[in-house]
Amino acid sequence: MISICLPVYNFDVTELTSELLRQALDYNTDIEILVFDDASLSYYKEINSKIAVNSSVQYLEFEQNLGRSRIRNKLADFAKGKWLLFLDCDMLPDSPKFLKKYNNAIDDAKVICGGITYGPKPFKKELLLRWKYGIHRESRNASRRQINAHASFMSGNFMILKEVFNQIRFNEGISGYGHEDTLFGLDLKKHMASILHINNPCIHLGIEPCYDYLSKTEHSIVNLVKLIETVPEQKNDLRKNIKLLRYYYFLRGIGLSYPLRWFFRVFNPIIRRVLCNTKPSLLLFDLYKLGMIAQVFKKPKDQELKMLN
Repeated sequence: MISICLPVYNFDVTELTSELLRQALDYNTDIEILVFDDASLSYYKEINSKIAVNSSVQYLEFEQNLGRSRIRNKLADFAKGKWLLFLDCDMLPDSPKFLKKYNNAIDDAKVICGGITYGPKPFKKELLLRWKYGIHRESRNASRRQINAHASFMSGNFMILKEVFNQIRFNEGISGYGHEDTLFGLDLKKHMASILHINNPCIHLGIEPCYDYLSKTEHSIVNLVKLIETVPEQKNDLRKNIKLLRYYYFLRGIGLSYPLRWFFRVFNPIIRRVLCNTKPSLLLFDLYKLGMIAQVFKKPKDQELKMLN
């Protein structure tokens, strides 16, 4: 059995669950779908609770938000299947044979990653930065992802043996948005768990407006700095696998950390406006993130933690 684990926060998953149920029926795939709502607004709870009428769906609501790591661990605890298929709630399979492709690959590795893709260019300018980043930085074919298999791990669409997941689990010390999947990928490498990347993507539907995405990006950078401090034994792997860190440490090594902080403080409002305009530049976005990471590294620990909460 495949246990499909859907952590939900403020998103309508009726289309996603209907498509998964249809595919399971078409290809006679033994599944269960676990839908755990992580303290969404009542509007989404009312919509999503209706999917529980299907006997293959288990729907559960949490009154307090557990966060991205804890909710995934909860889903694994309740799952009955030998395999766990984790999908973000704002995903939709890009292929009518999505489940069949995963099922055909189960003998080839302990972890199977399907990948992410994006729809056509949005009309609204406030969505362009997130869409452009996704198209150019996240949407990659399987052969390219397989080159550095563990570093390419993303938690939005992957399948894993339950026994392997229970050896690792998502680190619940990483709160909020960002880099819980980075650490999970490194832990998979540490446990020598084989990863196979296949071309079986989901379409990422939940593209955030620009200013929301910039706030999430800043939070993910705070998480990244926290990650370096909480798992120092992984520091070298983090530097090796995350370009942002490699560039930052290089610039810091040649004495440019202060200019980066100055750049971020002075030009932050201007850069945010430019990034949220009709032609966002990913190079400028990278500079923005470098300035942000230089700023966060300088903050005392209590201030970093305050930013996280």
